Amino acid sequence: MAVPLGMTVWMAKMVWRALNGWLSSCLTVADEVAASLRTGDIGPFHVG
Repeated sequence: MAVPLGMTVWMAKMVWRALNGWLSSCLTVADEVAASLRTGDIGPFHVG
């Protein structure tokens, strides 16, 4: 079953938007954690 080109492009755009939003969210959280570690608002993470 063939998928029309327009549908393929639409799906690719939707996937790109989802990945872009996810990446942006992860980078924002990582930036906030790094800034808090630099300023001393939070200490190093102790696991275990």
